[in-house]
Amino acid sequence: KLDTSVKFVKILVANRGEIACRVFRTAAAMGHQSVAVFTPADRGALHTRSADIAVAIDSYLDSAEILRAAERIGAHAIHPGYGFLSENPDFAQAVSDAGLIWIGPTAASIRAMALKVEAKELADRAGVPQLTSGTDKFPVLVKASAGGGGKGMRRVDRPEDLDEAIAAAKREAASSFGDDTVFVERYLEQARHVEVQVFGDTHGNVVHLFERECSIQRRHQKVVEESPSPGITDDLRDQMTSAAVSLASEIGYVGAGTVEFMVAGDEFFFLEMNTRLQVEHPVTEAITGLDLVQWQIRVAQGEPLPLRQDQITATGHAIEVRLYAEDPANGYLPNTGTLRTFDVEAQPGIRVDTGFVAGDAVTANYDPMLAKVIAHAPTRDQAAQHLAAYLRRAGIEGVVTNKDSLAAILTEPDFLSGATTTDYLDTHPQVLEPHVDLVRPALAVLAMRDVDGPVAPAGWRNVAAVPEWLQLEIGGRPVTLRWRRENGTLQVETVTGDPLLGDAEPVGTVRLTRDPITVEIDGVMTPATVRGTDFGTVQVEGHALAFEVQPRFDDDAHGADAAGPTTPVPGTVTEVRVSEGDEVAAGQILVVLEAMKMEHTITADTAGIVADVHVRVGQSVDAHQVVVTVEEMA
Repeated sequence: KLDTSVKFVKILVANRGEIACRVFRTAAAMGHQSVAVFTPADRGALHTRSADIAVAIDSYLDSAEILRAAERIGAHAIHPGYGFLSENPDFAQAVSDAGLIWIGPTAASIRAMALKVEAKELADRAGVPQLTSGTDKFPVLVKASAGGGGKGMRRVDRPEDLDEAIAAAKREAASSFGDDTVFVERYLEQARHVEVQVFGDTHGNVVHLFERECSIQRRHQKVVEESPSPGITDDLRDQMTSAAVSLASEIGYVGAGTVEFMVAGDEFFFLEMNTRLQVEHPVTEAITGLDLVQWQIRVAQGEPLPLRQDQITATGHAIEVRLYAEDPANGYLPNTGTLRTFDVEAQPGIRVDTGFVAGDAVTANYDPMLAKVIAHAPTRDQAAQHLAAYLRRAGIEGVVTNKDSLAAILTEPDFLSGATTTDYLDTHPQVLEPHVDLVRPALAVLAMRDVDGPVAPAGWRNVAAVPEWLQLEIGGRPVTLRWRRENGTLQVETVTGDPLLGDAEPVGTVRLTRDPITVEIDGVMTPATVRGTDFGTVQVEGHALAFEVQPRFDDDAHGADAAGPTTPVPGTVTEVRVSEGDEVAAGQILVVLEAMKMEHTITADTAGIVADVHVRVGQSVDAHQVVVTVEEMA
């Protein structure tokens, strides 16, 4: 039975994925009904199955269509989540004008902070320190005025690269936010990115809920977030939280918001204010024990903030990592596929927010984030250790992920010492491709298939003197084993190149048993767990790695008749810069592709003449599709 004091009972979430599921959980706990919206690409997605009602739409960016969906099913309120229309003041106003409750800041507050150029001017008037603008000194940062989440943002180190960076940022900003306005400001090197969670109500109260450190970023998008920040003093924390509350009070802020700063030494500079719930809000929830979505709903109902500033306390340390379907060692290239296995269940001390379950497809239509995994413990070291161990054990099959890279970050000495600046990933390349022994898992797969005879089909042989071999892909990385049988053991080596003729590196004398599966290499025994046959998961030495047995012979269908640059991922062609007969230089941009809300440029491998252009603007393309044929000049 619903509490009679509630002012609405049916909440539509104008978003998708894990944030929609997150809002639904709190809405249900408070006695409200939830409504999901979904595009054709999201039909059957987890968030549609997690709501009481799901309504089909064509686009998450079509405000009129979302309002029609709300009217159609009789929704009383709209929660925007984050991204998409969450910081669009016109949408917020349209929701209010339609007689619905907007679960977020007022349109006026969003408008005051939505465009970063105007927001910087307002913060300057409020006395908050600012980064300088302009292009007098490099490096600089090109930023989308209406942007967020790293979209429409480019670092530029040389004046000659500025025009191209501005053009790319404008394209990405227009695609993500419907506004291509950008600006240029000083890029602060060796700095920290620290943000303050603020909350306001309709009664004039504004509080902060401490800070979050978000310095570890790729493509200017956060990857690891934590609270409290390991790199600021109590005095600096007091200054920053006071500045954040002052700015929010200045504009009469209502609801959840985040004021972001860059920190260099004992100085801090205003970056922007995000007028919405942040992706990393679970970090704040973990240390305070509060439900920020519940606060949002209560404030939207006109209630005062549940707590005064002096009643808000923090306990322990929380760390959140963003688990992406991407390959950090390959330029963070997004990865698509079907999640055959997705073992990321919550456990004591670990929270998981996700919009996926096993069997779901990861497509190129949206951001490649699979889940947020949050650890909370009494100390920072304990939180990092627990989270790293959880990630190593997580079994994920079907797509390449950054889970091993995240685990490497959490156990890296500089991270553990708190030396986390915004250039962390640039200065610590070892965490992008952490060393994982692929041989033992590969041998565990061999044991699972058949240790007493030929391993069909990959190990078939017609001459006894010819060694057997098996090609695998484990965690997205290829490994080839070659072996001969001697006195009940296998003399195993790994091979680079051709399975029979390639360069070999001896592994040693190997014994394999199946019940239980054990890999013994030169007297060192390692137990293993294997699920699946031609694909599955190998659990060995604390790591859960996805594997797939590769076919012995190449499929001729994969060959391309025309040689030339290819698409790195599935996506949509947004720009074609060359025509047949054009002369191009090595490295010149030929085609621009948008995939998973990120822009990818495809360049010429060598200088030459464009013989043929195989794609057009607006065309959807698969991965590894040839886009342009370039013939070398005689």
